Amino acid sequence: MRAERLAKLEFCFHEALSPRNRLIYDASMMQSALFDETETSDQHVYFKKFTLAIFGDSGVGKSSIVRHLVGEDYNHEHVPTVEEFYVKPISHRNKAYELHIIDTSGTYEFPAMRRLAIQKADAAVLVYSLDKPESFTKLERYMEEIESCCADRNRKIPTIIVSNKSDIPNLSEPTFHNAHGLKISACVYLEGKWKCQWLATSAKFNLNIEAIFHKLLDKLSPDKNLVRKKGSILKQILR
Repeated sequence: MRAERLAKLEFCFHEALSPRNRLIYDASMMQSALFDETETSDQHVYFKKFTLAIFGDSGVGKSSIVRHLVGEDYNHEHVPTVEEFYVKPISHRNKAYELHIIDTSGTYEFPAMRRLAIQKADAAVLVYSLDKPESFTKLERYMEEIESCCADRNRKIPTIIVSNKSDIPNLSEPTFHNAHGLKISACVYLEGKWKCQWLATSAKFNLNIEAIFHKLLDKLSPDKNLVRKKGSILKQILR
């Protein structure tokens, strides 16, 4: 029954894509199938594919972030997104990856499509912007959806929260108070609340855009040598 429901949701997701993105999506799925068939257990394959889903309120710059990553020009006009799909080859720590990026709608309410995007995703990006304070409060809803959907399948996916439009002058991050009454930053608040990373970006000036995806790749495919090195340094400090 669950398989039938997932197949139906996937069909709806496929039909909602634009013709261009439908072709990209179909090609990437065919490539994945070929890759799975040719990969054997004794091969040391470093080429990996991960699906990332991007969520956030309308106008926070989700699509601009993705377009910068894939090499498209920055668009100064806001064009509402229904659902877009991108494929981006990327090199990370001397290994090759292919990112399948689902750019979700922030304008239209498609809970079923959001749920399917979460089910497909290996990681998630939540975006808010400093010029839209209400976009910050909506992070709670997106995180609840991610946690609920992942709980149904007994899994967790790494998530990073992005504060976009950090280039706009005279705007500052919201501040909070901890249990001791001390003022803390949005970064400390969010990382403490949801145990996820936080990053300030500017899609307009291409600031920290690639860093979003490299931070997620560190979580999705950790470098064992780097982890071992950090562990040995910590042991030396604790001696």
